[in-house]
Amino acid sequence: MMEQAQKTKWRVWEAFTLLTGIILPALSVLVESVTHICAEHFFDPIPTLWHLLLVAFVPLAHLQVWLAVNKGRTERGMLLGIANAIAIGISIFYTIVYIPLLPLAAMALALIGLGLLPMAPIFSLISGIILRRRLGRIVPLGFSVKLTGLAAGLALAFAAIGLAEVPATLTRMGLQMAASKSPERRARGLRWLRATGDRDYMLRACYERSGRATDLLGFLLSLEDPVTAEEARQIYYKVTGETFNTRIPPKRLNGRWEPQDSFDFDPEQGGEVIAGKVKKLTLAGSRMDGSIDADAGLGYIEWTLQFKNDSAMQQEARAQVQLPPGGVVSRLTLWVNGEEREAAFAGRTQVRQAYQQIVRQRRDPVLVTTAGQDRILVQCFPVPPNGGEMKIRFGITTPLVLENRAEGLLRLPHLLERNFGIPEDIKHAVWIESENPLLTESNGLHSEQPRANLHAVRGVLRDEELSESGALLRATRTSEITEAWTPDPLKGKGQITRQFIREREIPTPSRIVLVVDTSRRLRPRAQEISAALRTLPPDVELKLLLADGSGVYEEGANHHAASASHEETGRQIEKVSFEGGADNVPALMKAWDIAADNPQSAIIWVHGPQPILLHAVEGLRQRWERRPNSPTLYAVQTEIGSDRIMEKLDGLRAFESVPRLGSLQTDLEKLFAQLTGRRKPLEFVRESEQLEQKPVSPILKETSVHLSKLWANDEIKRLIGSQEKNKAEDAVKLATGYQLVTPVSGAVVLETQAQYTQAGLQPVDPSTVPTIPEPETVLLILVVAFIFLWMLYRQRLVRRRTT
Repeated sequence: MMEQAQKTKWRVWEAFTLLTGIILPALSVLVESVTHICAEHFFDPIPTLWHLLLVAFVPLAHLQVWLAVNKGRTERGMLLGIANAIAIGISIFYTIVYIPLLPLAAMALALIGLGLLPMAPIFSLISGIILRRRLGRIVPLGFSVKLTGLAAGLALAFAAIGLAEVPATLTRMGLQMAASKSPERRARGLRWLRATGDRDYMLRACYERSGRATDLLGFLLSLEDPVTAEEARQIYYKVTGETFNTRIPPKRLNGRWEPQDSFDFDPEQGGEVIAGKVKKLTLAGSRMDGSIDADAGLGYIEWTLQFKNDSAMQQEARAQVQLPPGGVVSRLTLWVNGEEREAAFAGRTQVRQAYQQIVRQRRDPVLVTTAGQDRILVQCFPVPPNGGEMKIRFGITTPLVLENRAEGLLRLPHLLERNFGIPEDIKHAVWIESENPLLTESNGLHSEQPRANLHAVRGVLRDEELSESGALLRATRTSEITEAWTPDPLKGKGQITRQFIREREIPTPSRIVLVVDTSRRLRPRAQEISAALRTLPPDVELKLLLADGSGVYEEGANHHAASASHEETGRQIEKVSFEGGADNVPALMKAWDIAADNPQSAIIWVHGPQPILLHAVEGLRQRWERRPNSPTLYAVQTEIGSDRIMEKLDGLRAFESVPRLGSLQTDLEKLFAQLTGRRKPLEFVRESEQLEQKPVSPILKETSVHLSKLWANDEIKRLIGSQEKNKAEDAVKLATGYQLVTPVSGAVVLETQAQYTQAGLQPVDPSTVPTIPEPETVLLILVVAFIFLWMLYRQRLVRRRTT
């Protein structure tokens, strides 16, 4: 009778262990692997393949022990004992992990019969202990399954878990240090992460509710002061030199397998951030048409871009564009149902609000605003889904950069940052014409002379080639022509814009404060910077500040600029370990403090792209705005890319973005020569004046309305930098009248007149927009002119015969 009761009792426990130790854990692993329900709503219990293997081991080990116990004998007692102990150790670990969910699971189980899956680890632990006790009764007497086997198995389990958790734990500890308010501890944390950090874990930490929760030790250490997603994003940039949203997301994020080529959803629609590339959004066509008046020292370029969207949802195409030095957008066109629609120019806030309103309505707007000196942000939405296309065009009025009186340079505009892909077979078609000879050093472009008095540079360029310094045009000028003029289209009869050439007077600084960005992308540039420094005259005092990401120049930090000979400073730069992404703002503020002590100072900032703001720029901008005679900041960017700091400094009078026309060493040497008076740069000066009669002179060239647009752009910059009351309003009115995109104005194209009226905007008259005649149009004009002259000639002949 007792034996029968014992058998019945074991059958109950047999069924219990089968259900809770094998079926329930196996079902839990299967459901979580397929649906990721826990990861999406709470945390990810199996964030890596190693974790998946660990949890899958538990039901398999329990099954082997369960079968052996049912048979009543085993020849693998030691192996099964260790396997069972490992399963118990894993169950203990996951029981602790799931403790926060147990109350919710118990309530769900009591109320609606759900909640078993979160309870699987604790049930598995109980089953493992029961199976171990039964296993102890059938193994050979020489094996102590209760002590030695348990200890060995638990040790192996915790060692395996430790191997899976150590990278995450070390990374979380590094993140804690790197987020510290102490510059010294922050620097140690960054070094720690660069050496041992798990990049996938850091990338996960950049997303809200990233799903990583099995890191118990790191979690306990971070309870007091957890690292936020925003802090993690900044740290990720400091460690890697790349922003988190330009990287492919982790393969598993919130439990879901993410697309590994680009992003399906664009969270930045309508915003000012480019972010990562959108899946299946591509450039479908690009052409650049332009004309140059070399004698007047100006040009006009129209860039037509066509986007294609092969995804199933509407997308926004965004790009940041580098304009030619001194260039300004003076036209914006959108094709709507095959028809060209011109933009409305107005205040920056007004056009952005109008754009965002139409984006929310899923209609057809395009917006252009500035994104720093000589940079614009282009946005158009929606690019229709399922192979739909969207076509836009923007026109750029630009001065030439005078190399000397007989030669002007034009750097072609190019993309700095974009959220769309460019297929291998898509190239930029370029055609630039001039009455004067044009030369180029680009392999994809070549010079030709289509007809008398007309020269051209044409060809096709890959996007990388367009961004290179070789995409530079040299226009030959008539050196005797030193002035140009044009009637002003807005100021009435007799009002003209006049331009003349002069040598630019740059105060020679006795002190140069050199700020060098120590981001990873500047590593190949160290020798060029060092070589350029050797060309500085020895009597110029040089102070060096190395911008890093640990905050050594923040307020209260005890750190000073390095002073040494130019050659020694160059050697210091060559020895720098360029790593990750640096925070340049504190170093720039320190540079201003040093330069402000000496009225004859200049700041030269050599930097790579700054795609993320690690420090507020307001304190830096305040320094230049509040002191009229602040030292000039010369920004020299080493390679293409967006720069959030330069965007925030846009409009400052004492801020200059140095044009990149050659190698970094060459451009730096040219800047040093100009600052020290060894090279007198030429510049165009534009004035608005009243004349009673048309000016005539052999040194004077009549040119197009673009000269007045360049004068207006200069005047807007002066008004913005004057800090006087109501000058910003005057600048907006001037930009609107001359149809320009400036720091205080923008251009937007809407779909209907009703939308313009609702936004308080008025599109420009198509007859007032600048254009570049197509070759067919030019030929037609010549034919018509020839016919007209022939008719006049025939009429004169008839009159002579009749008289």
